Amino acid sequence: MELQTIWSWQPALYLFLGGMGAGAFVMAAVLFLIDRTRHRLIVCVSMWAALASLAVGLLLLLSELVTPLRGLLMWQSFGHFTSWMTYGAWGAFAAMAVFAVSALLATRPVGVWLAKKWKWFEKRGVALRRVLAVIGIVLGAFVAVYTGMLLMAAGSVPLWSTPLLPALFTVSAFDTGVALVELVALALSKKDALAPKARVLMERIVVVLVLVEIAVLAAFFAVMLGGDVQTAVGATAAASATLLLTGDLAACFWALVAACGLAMPLAMAVAGLVLHKRGKKKPGMKQHGGALMAAGAVGALIGGCALRFLILAAGMHADLVAETVMSLIG
Repeated sequence: MELQTIWSWQPALYLFLGGMGAGAFVMAAVLFLIDRTRHRLIVCVSMWAALASLAVGLLLLLSELVTPLRGLLMWQSFGHFTSWMTYGAWGAFAAMAVFAVSALLATRPVGVWLAKKWKWFEKRGVALRRVLAVIGIVLGAFVAVYTGMLLMAAGSVPLWSTPLLPALFTVSAFDTGVALVELVALALSKKDALAPKARVLMERIVVVLVLVEIAVLAAFFAVMLGGDVQTAVGATAAASATLLLTGDLAACFWALVAACGLAMPLAMAVAGLVLHKRGKKKPGMKQHGGALMAAGAVGALIGGCALRFLILAAGMHADLVAETVMSLIG
């Protein structure tokens, strides 16, 4: 079986970076909304990281266009709202704008300067940030869904032509986004320690997301393998799924996606919750909990990135023309 070669590595990396950036902003916004007095530095850095991830991802996607520079002129390149590419481009642009403003307002020197410059900001700045956080969550969710819709709308690739693909990429986007925020929190632990409640919340979110992702992934493969193999679409879908499960891509799928991306984050999150529940006060407990979170987060990022590359590589085109000719001859 030949791997898909029409789409190169840039779109695959965009699917990962765009989804991760969207998920990271959502998690950072949630941390801000539940407690605006804590985790200021974590929220700030996470929002900047989310913005950078989405921006780099979009640049990679634009590099695939025939004229990349023209793609930056949104009103000319994406003026006809007839495809997911157009909706996604404007949605991603709006998300970047909200992410950027939110990140700026979360930066302490900027907030202090604005409070001195305009008195209304001192009184209503927090309310403004809350509104932006909610809008950013909505736009982040849209961008996460769009990363899957972009492939689904490609057409003639049975592996991508299912609503389960956007669902899978959306859950994975939130999972990798949480992982990015976890790594930011660990990196800033000496300056802005993650509160126990926030740590437990994030670990519970990871458990739920991984379980949902496993369920969606199982349903995804069940649909791909359960089609009519007598048709071009059904046969191609089954061939693509087989390529991932037992074929040439199986080793990468089971090692990077299943083990690193699903099993490891789930095990580390459950272990962290058990550790917290027992309430051990032994020296080094925090470092141990941090190590568990770091291992789970790194595994989630590796698995999330590998998932996009593998799904893209396994997407074979169905030979609908040949099927039509054969049916006419028959």
